[in-house]
Amino acid sequence: MRHVHILLTALTLLVTTMTLPGCAGTKSPNPLADASATTPSAKKKPEDAVIGRLDDPSYLFGSRPLAPKKSVRVKALAYTGCSVKSKRNTRGAWGDALTGNVKAVAVSPDLLEMGLDRGDAISIEGLPGQYKVLDVMHGRHDKTIDIFYGDDQCGARQWGKRTLNITWQ
Repeated sequence: MRHVHILLTALTLLVTTMTLPGCAGTKSPNPLADASATTPSAKKKPEDAVIGRLDDPSYLFGSRPLAPKKSVRVKALAYTGCSVKSKRNTRGAWGDALTGNVKAVAVSPDLLEMGLDRGDAISIEGLPGQYKVLDVMHGRHDKTIDIFYGDDQCGARQWGKRTLNITWQ
């Protein structure tokens, strides 16, 4: 379905550029048309804005610029789900199940105020891949993350406590 939509949009763009004088992003061959477009008396119509969007490939194909990445230096700790004496899976603050194959982190409340939210993907300096924010730490922690290590107590101890950068969108 998406391919059909893209094909129809591209076809509409092609027909529009062939029927309008000039080409998208170039000067019109009619000098009077250029002069009338730059005069202050020429009012823009809402339809003109829509046609302008059809000439922009980044609008058509969804490659709009992303929001700038945010970065902050934090203390990084590690935790496991082994301390719970229950047969149920460990759960995050929002009720998400934390199993051994989930790349999850807990964040301090001040990082939530900086713009992080449940389910946001973050990059952790020195670790491959993206980690999801699925848990919240106690309010006594500031600028701190806690990386979930599943049942790997040895790995969590080896991680220890480090200071590093995290980034997110």
